[in-house]
Amino acid sequence: MANKSLILGAGQAAGTFNNAQSGFNAGMAQSGPTEIAMMAMRDAMYKARQDEVELKNYVGSMETIDVSKVEESMRPEVNQFLIKNRNDYAAAAKKASELDASDPGYLEAVNKMNSIDAAFKNLSANMDGFKNKRDQYYEDDRNNSISQASNRESLDAMFKNSEYDIVINPTGGFSIGTGESYVDYSEFDKDGDYNYFLVNNEGFNNIMTLTNKAQNGAAKIEGGLEDNYRYQLNQMFNTMGREDMESMIYDTVISDTPLNKVPGNGWDDDLLLMENDSKLRKWLSENYLKSLKQVAAGSYAQKRAEANRKISDAARRSRKIAEAKQRVEESSTSNFDLSTPEGEAAATAYLIKKNNDAAEEVTLPPGEEQ
Repeated sequence: MANKSLILGAGQAAGTFNNAQSGFNAGMAQSGPTEIAMMAMRDAMYKARQDEVELKNYVGSMETIDVSKVEESMRPEVNQFLIKNRNDYAAAAKKASELDASDPGYLEAVNKMNSIDAAFKNLSANMDGFKNKRDQYYEDDRNNSISQASNRESLDAMFKNSEYDIVINPTGGFSIGTGESYVDYSEFDKDGDYNYFLVNNEGFNNIMTLTNKAQNGAAKIEGGLEDNYRYQLNQMFNTMGREDMESMIYDTVISDTPLNKVPGNGWDDDLLLMENDSKLRKWLSENYLKSLKQVAAGSYAQKRAEANRKISDAARRSRKIAEAKQRVEESSTSNFDLSTPEGEAAATAYLIKKNNDAAEEVTLPPGEEQ
């Protein structure tokens, strides 16, 4: 990264610019400047200034950080880091300019410059990353998308905050104070309190699809049907990621009670241990199957109850009609209470019978008999 000509120019600028004016003044004091001496002095001063400008441009071209994007409470620490390292960078450039490229000290100075430039880039990327994570957390929180399996207390304390105590290390990494300790920003991408995950909507949608199927089927889940549902659930949970499984345990998307809090479900916190991963997957499959069987049994019972009610209603209607006909046959009057279904049915039966009786008594005129 280091430009040899610029570094050499920086070194020349540092020595020449500092001494050119004093040399000029000394010459003036002793014998008065000759025209040639004055021209040489002006050239030296001009070159020194040009070299100084070139050095400043070189230092100015190094990686920097837009402090305006940094949370206000973090800015003092960031500014202090920038000032110190810019000074160290300039000192390393000056040292390199004074040495031959074959000198070990030259390589050391250049490596120092490179490490500072890399630290600036790293810090800038880390600050951007933290800001993006914080903005994303606010959005996910507004959308109620964050899984209850995440540590919401720690997350809220970290991201719903504007006062930050940070420590920046020499490589551009930084740690954030959490009260009793500091958390390195690199930990945010690892499994822990500050790497949250979202509700497993896809998994819950799949469960809802199976639930609707069990509801609409209205058949007890047993035998071959049970094997079919178990196969589908095993396929789903055996290919599910760790965080998605935890969401299926703790989030209350399709129930008011987290699955691990349902009485009698055989939950054990040790199921969360990595060595029990296969047991956890089986536990999820069996407990969601149990829920599906309960839904199917309830739907089956409801369907049977509705069928029995229809049979009972039909039998009751038939019985009432038969009773009404019996009353008509036994009655010699046509007075019926039409305000009730029974009375109306009896009146109808009476009129039908009366018309049939009248038709049987009709005598056709002579010549029209069939």
